[in-house]
Parts: sequence; C-alpha cells; structure tokens
Amino acid sequence: MPVELPRAEIEQVAGQLTTEQLERLSLYAEKLAADGEHMSLISRHEVPNLGRHVLDSAALLAFRDLPSGGVADLGTGGGLPGVVLAILRPDVKVALIDSRRSRIVFLKSVQRLLGLENAEVVHARLEELAGVRSFPLAVARALGRLDRVLEMSLAVVEAGGSLVLYKGPKWSEEAAQGAATAERCGAWIERVEGVELPGAGRTTTFVEFRVRDVSRERDS
Repeated sequence: MPVELPRAEIEQVAGQLTTEQLERLSLYAEKLAADGEHMSLISRHEVPNLGRHVLDSAALLAFRDLPSGGVADLGTGGGLPGVVLAILRPDVKVALIDSRRSRIVFLKSVQRLLGLENAEVVHARLEELAGVRSFPLAVARALGRLDRVLEMSLAVVEAGGSLVLYKGPKWSEEAAQGAATAERCGAWIERVEGVELPGAGRTTTFVEFRVRDVSRERDS
C-alpha cells in the first residue's frame, strides 16, 4: 500500500535524506500500512497519517543527537520511533523493545526487509530489563500513562544517561508528577522543548530526564 512521505518536512527536522534512507522509510511505512491493522499495530484511520507519524518520530533529531553508545525505544510497538531513528542514523545501534510477541514478529520482518543491521529486536518487559541492561539514551513515544511507566523506564537508563519522552500539549498536566517521580528515582527533568512539525500544524513536546551519576558526583 503506497504511503506518501513528507520528504521535505522530514529533512527540515532530521537533515538531508539519502536515496537509500528514503526508500527504507517508504518500505517501512508501506509494510506498516499493509500489516499494521490486522496485527493491532495501528488503527485503520491512522493509515493516512503514517507520513505524519514518521515525521513526528524523526523530530527527535531536531531536539537532540543520538549517542554513539546506542538508543532503546521502549514499548516500540510497530517501530515508531525506533525504526525511523535506525534508518536515519545507521551509525547508531537502536534496540526495539516490546513485550508482545506479535509485535516482535513484525519488527523482525521489518528488520529483514530493510536490512537494518543497526537494529536489535528485544522481546522483554521493562521490569525484566531493569538491572540486566541499560542504555545511554532511552526514548518512548506512546508508552502509556506517566505514573505507570516513568519509574520502569528510568530503570533501564544508565547512570548519567537520559530518557526522552514524546509528549503532547497535556504535558503541563503531568509535569509536577513527572518531576516528583524522577526525583524519587534519582533523576530530574533536564530539558523540555517543543519541536514544530513542519506542515503538520502541531508541535511535539520532548521531555528529557537525566539520571544522576552518583559515582561522578562523588569523584568531583
């Protein structure tokens, strides 16, 4: 199923696309459109909006760069934003983490289709990864209510690393709770910034939490 991607708008937030990157983004969007509904990855009415979802996923790169040490997409679902980030930054390892087997099957098929050598598909719940794996940067785009997921998400971020959440206009209603939970978990809200999505008529609010590095503080 053909999906029209807003190339110029994506390039405004993420930089110039190569022909290969555009082809991979198009193949991914088409596969998500074809398989997403019956695999409960997207609803039917969201298919026409896939170009906007790809743009929204790419907008993270207008907020901050990705660390060479790798990125984890928590509760990636159908791969937004993790697959998009892996395509746009082939030099960075991206872990696509989800707990549902059907989503893992889909993500592995995407990995094979696109030849994404820098993508790792991880079948696990966040609470299973705490203390087992950690990442310099974790991102989450639609993981659920903040009070349910923030503590678990911060638990897979390494000391000194960051968790970035994609949020909407209602972030202000969650900000106080987010700050309190972060403090309890040894973290703080380092930066909040809105990135306008070109041509989409909306803004994505990125919220970056920084995890305290106790060892570095002790050394200083």
